[in-house]
Amino acid sequence: MMTEEKKVSFFEKSILWIKESVEKEVTPSVALAIGVKDQLLVKQTFGFTSVTAERSAVNPLTLYDMASVSKMMSTSMSAFRMLASGQINLQVPISHYLGQSVPKDKQDITIQHLMTHTSGLPPYVMLCDKIDDAKAALPYVLSIPLQCKPGTKTIYSCMGFILLGMVLEAAAHQSLDIIAREQVFAPLSMTHTGYCPLQSNQTDKSNIAFTEQREGKWLIGEVHDENASFLGGVSGNAGVFSNLDDCIRFASMLAQLGVIDGKTYLPQELLISALHTVPAEKGLHYALGFKVNTADRFDGGLFPNTGFGHFGFTGTEIVADAASGLYVVLLQNRVHPTRDNTQALQMRQTLNTLAAIDFAEYQKSQ
Repeated sequence: MMTEEKKVSFFEKSILWIKESVEKEVTPSVALAIGVKDQLLVKQTFGFTSVTAERSAVNPLTLYDMASVSKMMSTSMSAFRMLASGQINLQVPISHYLGQSVPKDKQDITIQHLMTHTSGLPPYVMLCDKIDDAKAALPYVLSIPLQCKPGTKTIYSCMGFILLGMVLEAAAHQSLDIIAREQVFAPLSMTHTGYCPLQSNQTDKSNIAFTEQREGKWLIGEVHDENASFLGGVSGNAGVFSNLDDCIRFASMLAQLGVIDGKTYLPQELLISALHTVPAEKGLHYALGFKVNTADRFDGGLFPNTGFGHFGFTGTEIVADAASGLYVVLLQNRVHPTRDNTQALQMRQTLNTLAAIDFAEYQKSQ
């Protein structure tokens, strides 16, 4: 069982850094958690849901747009579970799932290519500028010219994860939101996590962190990513909303290498293998479904070199260390009121460094 937050005087550097950053208006709000395996050591929130008059103080239940952390929480984790049950195969070409619609230049792309960002698809193409209907998304994505031959180069690609989500839907004969709920959120008891939160009667809109404006209206519970929005809020690259309590459960599972509440959620061998499935190209940061630490260090110069996880454009992160079990959850809405805020990205990098320093001091006390 996961233990409740332990009142300790450690991680003070990390906490103070975040507290002062919010006070200096580097970001409107932060929900922070730090733990080791099943032990929660820090759980604090700072700031407000927005800079508007309608703002409210954030708390552990405040929903945040997870942005690209959705790739890990939803799409990759669903793929891992489907892999473990035999529903998908990493090395089988995607044409096995999508049929004859896959053009010749993409017939060698596999699920492994998509999960390691080696499919050759470009980083981002604005779908709303290319097609008029979300139903045309799959044929359009399949028509996008590749930037390199599959498996030869790493190109971080949202388009690849959009396609991965569509492949999983074809394999499971379900929509991605249902797949993620059944494969990830429900088994992990992440009761407030999912796509399109405003469709639930249980969602408190006043407790959702704002992001940017779109067409003169603040985005509150509507996905910030343009492609996920065009696709109706459910996409393989973005769209998940979550809160601190749920993210703690997810991070703790990662830190325990697939175990939560003393039970195996994901086979440890699968997760370890995923972390070691790294393309043989120098300086890469992506394993199978995760951003990983490399020789030039994780996002934060002193974070353990066995670290893995993911970051999101809205400022979110969930990272863990496979060796020690340390994990850090950082939720923020740094794109509110505008995405031009880059200070918050530097804040995140410094947090990871300070968390590593604080953790070293914590270990000495044990």
